[in-house]
Amino acid sequence: MEYFIIGIIVVIAAVGVLIYRKRKQQSETSENAIITKQKSNLANSEQVNETMNQLMIQLEQLPAESINDSKLMKITDSKLLARVNNLVPELFQAGNAAVNAVQAAQANTQVLYQAIIPAGAKLADSKDMAGAVRGFYHGAEGVKGHANLVEVQRNANVAANVASSAMNVASMVVGQYYMSQIDAELGEINAKITKIADFQDNEYKSKVFALVAQIQKMAKFQIDILDNDELRLTEIDNINRWEQECIQLLGQANLTIAGFAKKKDLDYKQYEKELAEAQNWFVYQETLMQVLIKIAELKHTLYLGAVTREQCFALLPTYSKQVQSALDQLSRWHQTQVEKLKINVNENSRKRTGLDGVIYFIPGLINEEKKFRSVSDITVKKIVEQTNGYVPQNFDLIDLFQKDVKIIAKDGKLYYLPQNTP
Repeated sequence: MEYFIIGIIVVIAAVGVLIYRKRKQQSETSENAIITKQKSNLANSEQVNETMNQLMIQLEQLPAESINDSKLMKITDSKLLARVNNLVPELFQAGNAAVNAVQAAQANTQVLYQAIIPAGAKLADSKDMAGAVRGFYHGAEGVKGHANLVEVQRNANVAANVASSAMNVASMVVGQYYMSQIDAELGEINAKITKIADFQDNEYKSKVFALVAQIQKMAKFQIDILDNDELRLTEIDNINRWEQECIQLLGQANLTIAGFAKKKDLDYKQYEKELAEAQNWFVYQETLMQVLIKIAELKHTLYLGAVTREQCFALLPTYSKQVQSALDQLSRWHQTQVEKLKINVNENSRKRTGLDGVIYFIPGLINEEKKFRSVSDITVKKIVEQTNGYVPQNFDLIDLFQKDVKIIAKDGKLYYLPQNTP
């Protein structure tokens, strides 16, 4: 009986120990969960605060004379304008208010407003206004004055959404700028190649026309494409394919131009004929090199700056060297022909040779000018152009996607002011 009671006591003690340990474990688990939740909340709070600190969208008032109008690009896309309005409605309100005030007072100095979507840069604290930072505006003789920029306040609960929206708006604004520039330059390129007439290789000519037309179509700013990853990737695939096609067409032009150096023992009529043909290839070569640069710029734009300009332009130095090599060979060929055929490009003349020289030998003794024949201005221009060649267009490596985006409100309209552009 005594052993039975002792056994019961041992069992009860063991059960008590198990219950105590279980409750202690549950308590520790609960405490850990609370601590983890607190750390998570703290991390989220710190993340929100960091986002808020990074998102310092500024609204700045400036005199109109501090802005170079020639640098402004008008924001025209209605969807993009709506996004800017959603992000910085204060800019629209301030801009319109300034316009009305100026018109009402008939003031001589127009007031502009600009919103700055930062790319991580911080400005020094202002000593004049609480919660403001100090900026500068420039006149003809350098720094002309100071401007106080007041931070646009945001609710911390929506900071992440605002940051995402700001990045989206900034990318779209820069994208419109790049694409409008590319579109305008492709228009000039297209006008140049339409002047090429009587080109023997119609298949080559049609390929060049088609290539420029396709790229120009893509260069039209379309926010739906830039804003849709699937569509953007499709367009990037297309531009990569057209880049290869452009490289092939440029390579053919380089080889053909270099081939003129092998044409020797030409009389003047033969040289003039070859000169006209070389001019067509000369124009195509320059055009395709320009197109290759526009393709690199467009690729960078479609990547929205995620791929650096250096990477997008990586192929260009190689093909610039190939172009220059072909031009050097063409130049030496012209120098040889001009010397052989006794052409004077400064006087638009050439010395009479062969039977023509014999006929005018005696008149030439009386009048020195009779020893020479005139050369047309068109022919001289082609010789000079092809002999001098051209310097392949420089490509700008300034990445505006990595710069602060300045949006100007002027006369009730919005403009983008690119930074550090040539």
